[in-house]
Amino acid sequence: MLRVRAVNLGWLLLLAILMTLHILMLNAGLVLVKAVLIIAFLFGLILELNLILTAFTTNKSILNQTDLLVMTAWKRLSKRWLSLLGIVILLAILWLPFGDAGFTAPVLNLVMLPLKFVDLVVLQRRIVVVILAILYCGLLYLFLKLLARIRVTVKPELVPINGWHRLVWFLRPLCAFWLPMAIIDHVVIWGLRELGDQLSSGVSNGASLTILVILVAFSLLMLSAFLIAMIWESVAQPAFQPDFDEIELHSMAWFPTGLVFLLVVLFGLQAFHFGVAASPSVTVAHRGVIGNNGVPNSLTSFKQTVKHHPNYVEIDVQETKDGHFVVSHGQDVTVKNSSGTKKVDLQEINYHDILRHQVKFHGKKTKLVELSTYMSVAQSKHQRLMVELKVTPQDSADVVQRFANQYGDRLIAQHDFVHTMSYQAVLKLKRLKPNLIVGYVVPLNIMSIKNLPADFYSLQAIGLNNTMVRQAHSIGAPVFVWTPDRVSDMQIMRVLGVDGQITNQLIKLQQVNRQPVRKFNWAIVENVINQFC
Repeated sequence: MLRVRAVNLGWLLLLAILMTLHILMLNAGLVLVKAVLIIAFLFGLILELNLILTAFTTNKSILNQTDLLVMTAWKRLSKRWLSLLGIVILLAILWLPFGDAGFTAPVLNLVMLPLKFVDLVVLQRRIVVVILAILYCGLLYLFLKLLARIRVTVKPELVPINGWHRLVWFLRPLCAFWLPMAIIDHVVIWGLRELGDQLSSGVSNGASLTILVILVAFSLLMLSAFLIAMIWESVAQPAFQPDFDEIELHSMAWFPTGLVFLLVVLFGLQAFHFGVAASPSVTVAHRGVIGNNGVPNSLTSFKQTVKHHPNYVEIDVQETKDGHFVVSHGQDVTVKNSSGTKKVDLQEINYHDILRHQVKFHGKKTKLVELSTYMSVAQSKHQRLMVELKVTPQDSADVVQRFANQYGDRLIAQHDFVHTMSYQAVLKLKRLKPNLIVGYVVPLNIMSIKNLPADFYSLQAIGLNNTMVRQAHSIGAPVFVWTPDRVSDMQIMRVLGVDGQITNQLIKLQQVNRQPVRKFNWAIVENVINQFC
């Protein structure tokens, strides 16, 4: 198909637009230019898909005349443009789990939720995820229905295919092209990572850049094949063996091909320039533990953890029925009664009743403690804390105000941080205690944080991208990320430019902080390739 001159030139132009967009996405600003390129790419994709459909269903004489082929495609566009527009827009959304083409995820991160809906989305995130999954299935069904409509429009003689039987049009090309591409890309990156220790800095940089350019070019070819195969599947796999006129149609348009390759190389150079690992991460021990050295959020594990000198120890705090703040992540506690044991929410039990019961974790036992006790021990060890205030619907109406009144001044004096998933709590804490450092915990990286100012952000590692990090830095706020526990994940977070990492594996993070820059080259490649698969 790509030997058809009109299709070939159109596709190369689309790739040139896409790579230019990739290059611009590495830089802040130029929002209008980026928006114009995105619109141009989507509009061009509609024209290209229409051209491919025309080429699949036309005769030899038209195929061998570029001008006539373009004119025929333009005439047929009037019957297809609405369906093709829907297909392109839906495909951009449906492709998010398989890579974001370099612009769909950043665009998603520009969506600003109204403040009154932010807490609803974040605090009810499990329900939101289920709703998004159902919505995804609905959009996939609509996408396949539009493909079926195109099928009948292009070839009225074809038997209509209804229901989820059409899913094969999407899944077969996905398995034939995207899956092998993803496997090959990540196997090559794994090999680059394993070779990292054996290469000098110069050789490592050169090898990584070369591999990056090759993998980007390979990924573009495979994604192009995927899209053509999907269209081919939807129109009943027509035999396409045209007899080309070699004088009129060449196998490759070399100048635009060279231009696209040059843009890929420039993109690789830019990605390496901006992807250099950030300064060593601020180290934060998640829930006060290192591995399984104790029960999370317990003083026993804290005393073991502080021996390794983390910059911060992160703990979770919840309110009890009688208004005490205890250090605990789980919302419930197991209590004994006359009929055995049962789980009771912390918000439904008094603090002194909690003290009678022990918390178990991996064979270890301990008792919950009040935040004031934990802070006293931390102060004696000269250890700074990052306190997560967990807000639940069962809390008292004035939970944030009482927390600020009881602990605000002390947290400020000890130079401790506070963060929470409730943005309303962030605003209230800053209003009550302006000098308190308050961060916002974001578990879903699917919205803009630019309209949600905070002293810092604690972002979920899964799905994190450069756009989110740059948004935070543009308003002068550091980014902490939770919870990368593998060395590879920690290295990727460094490349993304985060300022601190909240981890269960503090010692590993400290080792990563001491690694030479060349050890992160593979992570730069990984970060870029993840945009394609």
